[in-house]
This record gives sequence, structure tokens and C-alpha cells, in this order.
Amino acid sequence: MLLNLKISFRIFRYPELCMPNIFLKPAVSVIVPVYRVDKYLTECLESIVNQTLTNIEIIIVDEGDDDRCRKIIDYYQSIDCRIVAPHKKNGGYGASCNLGISMAKGEFIAIVESDDVLAPNMYEELYDLAIETGADVVKGPYYEYFSNGTLRDCSYRRKLKTSVPQKKCFSAVDYGEILEIHASLWAAIYRTSYMREKNIRFIQAKGGAYVDVGFRIDTLTNTNKIVWYDKPFYLYRVDAEGSTTNNFRLAPMIKRWSEVHQAHKDQQFNEYFYPFLIKDEYLNTIGWLKNIKCSEEEIREISTNLQKLPIETIKKSPVLTGNQKNEIFACRKDPEGFLIKMNRYRRLKRAYADFDKFINFFGSQSVRYSFFCLAVIFLLASLNISEEGGFITSLTGIILGLVFIFSLCARVVQKLLSRAKEKIVNVYFQN
Repeated sequence: MLLNLKISFRIFRYPELCMPNIFLKPAVSVIVPVYRVDKYLTECLESIVNQTLTNIEIIIVDEGDDDRCRKIIDYYQSIDCRIVAPHKKNGGYGASCNLGISMAKGEFIAIVESDDVLAPNMYEELYDLAIETGADVVKGPYYEYFSNGTLRDCSYRRKLKTSVPQKKCFSAVDYGEILEIHASLWAAIYRTSYMREKNIRFIQAKGGAYVDVGFRIDTLTNTNKIVWYDKPFYLYRVDAEGSTTNNFRLAPMIKRWSEVHQAHKDQQFNEYFYPFLIKDEYLNTIGWLKNIKCSEEEIREISTNLQKLPIETIKKSPVLTGNQKNEIFACRKDPEGFLIKMNRYRRLKRAYADFDKFINFFGSQSVRYSFFCLAVIFLLASLNISEEGGFITSLTGIILGLVFIFSLCARVVQKLLSRAKEKIVNVYFQN
């Protein structure tokens, strides 16, 4: 009932929603690829149809399954004439987005993941800024959104606030820092004519795993008209069931980076863009090997990708640490040997974590205090007990006292290990 009232109010206030002007070009075409997200879809679509910028086109592309998602989409299409909903088997996320891009009539294109939520003024503000600056891409930060309602700033917002121009055009050649960030292709709008002129499309991979890698790079490296707007409108759900964020897969990520290397071999790309992009490739390939298993075939593929980069590109990267560069060179030179090291490191890491838990328990203030009190109690009690019983009680007190001393030492050991951990890792991968 409440939903119907909202829709009725929208139609009353904006009659163009039910009687669209065929001569009015949409300001933004919003593409929503959908696949089995009925749990979140209504919340997502409500945040789109209630945008303060009403002159939008909404292209909802699903996989054509006759499920609850389809019923939700059909319902919204029936009450909002701005919605176009081709029910078609497309072969994954990338294919669905490409279909939406080919259908788009708007001046700008936007993409929304169907389990996320938008602030109501998102497209109005991004579109106004794009018109004001003449931008091809207007991009901003986002909030990490938890289902309990908690919001958290994305990790790179603070850095980009000071490292790239604000609300005016720039290029990734001059400000490569824009290439370090999470793909976040949905926290942006893209000029449709720019996308078509440069033939920017998604990789069409079955399952849709990480197809945003190449898309993000292409949209940011083919123009000198990028605008960064330091205002988060997009709520990116990080705890959705089955999302790739929570189910990392190494093999398709390696393939995505192989496709990037294949598509970009020119010297300018290596000189201007890869010194920044390499951090993302490192984090999403080698960086995961300290936490997950990797096959010999996968490590050889990672090494092959990294060998396509000039050594100088790696050395002069301003975003890699010394240890990260050492790991990249080690993987390039001897992938199998590097994998053995990483497997050993992972075992050492688990052992360290177990030992750290043990140390944390004995080194905690409450445990130390408890053992100290018990030791004193037992030693005092031994003075008032018969000779035989007193000996056992005092021995217990002495043992508890030794445990107390051990807990003091454990605290010291914990602090020393914490300080030495990073140095140990650096030395480990240098050798």
C-alpha cells in the first residue's frame, strides 16, 4: 500500500513519467544488470525511480529467468514509463551491461548494481557538474553499505581529496592516482558519445567475474576530461550473499589482467598508466597468495602477465612499497620458487596467528591479575595448613606465580613480535 502511494505521488508530481515526451532526450540512461537479487532489488529500484533528476531512462537487463526478479521488474515497468526491460539471456554481467550501453538514448550512461542503493540527488548533481565542466567522466567516492544500515567511507576518499583536482577536468596522464582506486564504475556517469567514439565495452565473460577491470581502465585512460567530485552518493553493499567481493576467485582475476596486458602494449601506457595500475594488479593477484592457495599453473600465468611490464615501470612505480616490488621481481624470475615461499609464508602466518592468540590470552591484563591474586591466596593459605597440605598448596602458589611471570614476559614478547613482524616479512622476500 505504501509503495503504491509513493508511485501515485510520483506520477502526480511528474506526469511525464506516465506520458513521456518522445522528443526529450534523457539526461542519463541508468543501466541495471540483474541476476538473482530479489532480496535487494526493490530497494535498489526505489532509489533509482525516486531520483530528483526525473529525465532519466532506466534500462533493467536481466537474464530472462522467470523468477521473482522478473516479477519485480515487470511491476516497476508497468507503473513507470521510463523503464525499459529486455528479458533476454545475455551470458553474464558484461553482456548485460553492453546490451544496456547499445540501447541507451541518454546523454550520459550510468551503471547500478542491483543490490546497491543510491542517494536521491545522485544523478542530478553528477549531471549538472558534467554539463558545467564538459566532462566525459564524472566520478566520486562511495559508501560501503552494510545490511544493518551502517555506512563507511571508501578507503581512497581521503587520498583523492588532496591528490587530484576537485570539480574540474584532468587526465590520468597528469594525475595517475585516479587509477589506483577501486573500479567503482557505478559511482560515476559517462558521456555516451565518448563511450561510443572510443568503443568502450565490457569483456563478455561467463559468470561476469571482474569484468569491470578493463572497463575502469578504458574509461579513465582515453580522455583528458575526468572530473572528481568528492561527495559519496552511492551505497555499495559489501555483505550481499554470493557477491564477488566476498567470494574472491583467483583464476578469472588473472585472466582479466591478461586481457588488459593484451589490449595495452604501447609505450605511453607503460610510461604513464602502469606505474599506478600495477598496484591494483599486485593486490588482486600476488597480494592474495598470503591468504589463499594458488596452483602452479596460476602462478605461471601471474608471472607471464608481470613479465609483460618493463622492469623500469615496476621500479619507478610511486605506489608500490619496496617489499611489493621485491615480490613482483621474485615472481617474474622464478614463479614456482616464489609459490613455495608463499605457501611457507601462509603456514608461518597461521602458526603466528595461533601463537599470537595464546600470547594474547596469557598477556592480557585480566589474566595476569587473576594469576597474581591466586598465587598470593595459595601462598598465604599454605601458612595455615598442615605441613603436608601446606607444601602442596605452596607449590600450587609457586606454579601460579611462575605463570604470572610468564604472562608478563608474554606481553613483552607480543610487543616485540608485533614490531618485528613487518621486518621479518621484508627480509623473507628479499632472499
